[in-house]
Amino acid sequence: MSYDSAQRTTPQLLEDWAAIMRALRDRGIIRTSNNPVGDIAEAIVAEHFTGERAPSSQKNWDVRTADGERIEVKGIRQLKGGSRRSNVSPIRGAEYDTVVVVLLDDNFKVTEGLRIPRAVVEELFGHNDHVNGVVIKVSKALRDHPGVQPVDLTEAASRLHAQ
Repeated sequence: MSYDSAQRTTPQLLEDWAAIMRALRDRGIIRTSNNPVGDIAEAIVAEHFTGERAPSSQKNWDVRTADGERIEVKGIRQLKGGSRRSNVSPIRGAEYDTVVVVLLDDNFKVTEGLRIPRAVVEELFGHNDHVNGVVIKVSKALRDHPGVQPVDLTEAASRLHAQ
């Protein structure tokens, strides 16, 4: 069966969205009813590193690996035909070891993953008083930095999508 959103009324589309968000929450992919990009990115990173997600109230890191590495996860969804967003949401805590940035396309498919050690974050990005945090800009310079590692998250995303 094909889904044709053009044939749905606005109230029907909103009901569909609400049902989808409930199903994703029931499956443990998302944890809130907010924009799901961050929760989806966290779930993918936790799956990839076989890590444990932090409790929702924990603000300093998002995933802890079996060896104790604390990962701050940042997700960006880049829309077709729209502006190509390159800044992640601010990092406000200081108790992380690594940042993993997950770039998603229009359909929430992983297009890229970057693993950035804290020392590189501190080297390249200063504190932004306006947002009271550190804002990473995904750029060619960041990708080319010798301390930044690409991370192939597609298999982890595929396992989550198979649920």
